Amino acid sequence: MSAKLIFSFDSEDYETPAADDAELWWAEAMTRHGLRASVCVVGELARALDERGRRDVLDAWRRHEIAYHSDMHSAHPTHAEYLEVMDWDAGCRRVSAEEGRGLRDVRRLTGRQPIAHCKPGASWGPQVAATLERLGVPVFCDAPYEWAPGLPAWYCGSLLLKYQHHFDGYFADPTDRVARMQRDLVAKLEATPSDGYLVMYTHPCRLVTASFPQNFTAGRNPPREAWRPAPLRTAAETAALQRDFDAFLRWVGEELRPEMGSYQGLFQQRASRLITRVEPEAAARLAERVPARPAPIRWEGGWLSAAEQWEVVVGLVGWESVPRRLSSPFGPVEAAASLEQPLRAPFAMLQDACRQAAESAATQGRLPASVAMNGAVVGPNALLQAARAAALHREETGAWPAECAVLPAEETPALAEREDIARMRYQRTWSIFPPEFEGRELLRQARRQLWTMKPA
Repeated sequence: MSAKLIFSFDSEDYETPAADDAELWWAEAMTRHGLRASVCVVGELARALDERGRRDVLDAWRRHEIAYHSDMHSAHPTHAEYLEVMDWDAGCRRVSAEEGRGLRDVRRLTGRQPIAHCKPGASWGPQVAATLERLGVPVFCDAPYEWAPGLPAWYCGSLLLKYQHHFDGYFADPTDRVARMQRDLVAKLEATPSDGYLVMYTHPCRLVTASFPQNFTAGRNPPREAWRPAPLRTAAETAALQRDFDAFLRWVGEELRPEMGSYQGLFQQRASRLITRVEPEAAARLAERVPARPAPIRWEGGWLSAAEQWEVVVGLVGWESVPRRLSSPFGPVEAAASLEQPLRAPFAMLQDACRQAAESAATQGRLPASVAMNGAVVGPNALLQAARAAALHREETGAWPAECAVLPAEETPALAEREDIARMRYQRTWSIFPPEFEGRELLRQARRQLWTMKPA
């Protein structure tokens, strides 16, 4: 088994009609060399191509895999900007309404249902991953997280994979460009785990544009009639890029001949590994494996997220049974309650709290941020740890304990300490964001949803 290579195109410049020819060149060049790209299409670009009569571009895309790149990309407010000031449910509704329109137009104009979605710039939120999966787009490419370089992860129901390599870094220097691209791709593939994926992306528009359009930079949001196209490269620059990229693609297709991947193939492969049920007789054994701080665990050839462990163990105590099929709930969407002092309570009180919490999760599709118990408010991990102790007591003695201890517990998932996740930010990560935009609440929401993250 070797790492698979995916060519991924961020097709987004709807303001520059001259960029339509770049989109066509890339799609036709890939086809000419027997290669298949994943074209991440912005809804507004698909509509603009249709209005400009560029059916040739839309037809050329149909020979490739279609993915989705948001409805309006850089126009304000971007995903992150509006999600920052909305609660979870309102944010999901807005994503569904706005991106539902874009998805419908991309599907109508390309004839394909997108399998993946790509975030515009640095703009994203966990509500986007959660909602687009429910709209039938289960893969999140150019994602903020993956499990390890080249290895995908599940998060909020979506399958996440980062971009790892690009054509765009070779625009500026033509010196030995083809040879450098060849060497770098071989090295990147060799460094990717054999069961992993290397995604090499480009922005097709940049074949002809000297920069991206500046209409929405730094929070600007001019009316449509004031939009201006991007500045263009010279004809000689574009010709040189076409010559070198064509030679590189010919080498990939005829000489390197890597194992090519797709987002559809990635999803089919990794979805088949999902654990969908924990057998009742294994529930106590699972309880024994639950870590003190929420984190995914290996389980019977796959992985269970912290939220799935919670679903099984809290349900075991509350209902004295396990779900027939895991629903894989989201994490809490509000700040989790923090128990200040140890609490002792009769088992019946713990069981009632677990039942209420499990019913809430089943109804709402997410872990409750708090549950009332014996005059205190308990967070989801404190409840999980108490349920775990009760389940182990029954396994050892054959009976539930008469009394239970509910102890303060760390409610933030352990993955929040991982270096790339801990340092994630929004401010000054994308030229489109207003300089003052920080996205602090959205970062907190993203950390809460680490309850759902696990290797794919």
